[in-house]
Amino acid sequence: MNSTELKIRDGIKRAMSVSKLRPQDSFLSYAGILPLDLPEGTRGLILPDAHIPAHHRRLFWAVMQFATDFKPHVNISIGDWSDIFGLTRHPKPLRTINSPQKELDESKRIWDELMYDTNALWGYIVLGNHEDRIYRFLQEFCPQIGGMVMPHNREPLNFHSLMGFTPEDNTTFLYGVDERGGFEGGLVLNNDLNLHHGTFVRPNPGASAQADMFRWQWSVGHGHTHRMGMSAVGKLRSYEFGHLVDRDHAYMSYAKKEFPNWAPGFATFRVHNGMVHVQPVPVMPLADENGHLRLSFVYDGKLYQESDR
Repeated sequence: MNSTELKIRDGIKRAMSVSKLRPQDSFLSYAGILPLDLPEGTRGLILPDAHIPAHHRRLFWAVMQFATDFKPHVNISIGDWSDIFGLTRHPKPLRTINSPQKELDESKRIWDELMYDTNALWGYIVLGNHEDRIYRFLQEFCPQIGGMVMPHNREPLNFHSLMGFTPEDNTTFLYGVDERGGFEGGLVLNNDLNLHHGTFVRPNPGASAQADMFRWQWSVGHGHTHRMGMSAVGKLRSYEFGHLVDRDHAYMSYAKKEFPNWAPGFATFRVHNGMVHVQPVPVMPLADENGHLRLSFVYDGKLYQESDR
């Protein structure tokens, strides 16, 4: 690790230590909007709604290859990393196998793989409305269990504990102010960019984040809509980061006809002159050498395409 990387590592640790996190929490979870002042040169990867295990596996292979090349210092999931389909109240398609524990296990496996492959210094998982299905299920159907705590850490059943994360992991989970998921937790990077799952849903791509931008009067980025778009008014910017789901997956049966404007994609950012500069990365079908359409994206002149490898 060179001197610049060491400076960034120390800066990220310092950003965590001066936040409102308590030392005894070891940065495992935070309720509310976490302010972070990331040092100059920090690179970050922003991953929108993946809905694991309904993620697009072939596209994820390309994203992982890109992440290994990009080498982000920080990985951020903007919400709905997991689908938690097993606890949804919506009707489930016939013969569709669902297991909440398997969903959680695969979600952790893929996150661990991302953190290991990129050698990232820290990871942040913003809870979305799908992770919040755990809380809603407990409160609505078995509130007595929802009020119990686990003996080893005196915490209620929650997303990060059920996934198997501990204070030794270099990942922080961002919950809402009442320790729920959904819409209230997030990050503010360098007092410049507010990253959260999303509150507004507008019919046109980019309009939801723009409404957030005008409401809060600061730059925002969010997921939730599965759409991709951006706008800028002066120094204020708004971003919707798209999605990484497989629309043909059984868990996504509601997506095909109701939301034709879903768009796959993700984003990167770099800190330069104290500001967070975001680069959306749209994903689109391109023909490969055999003429077959494959989901693809280009970054820094290099082509990445979906693969079964």
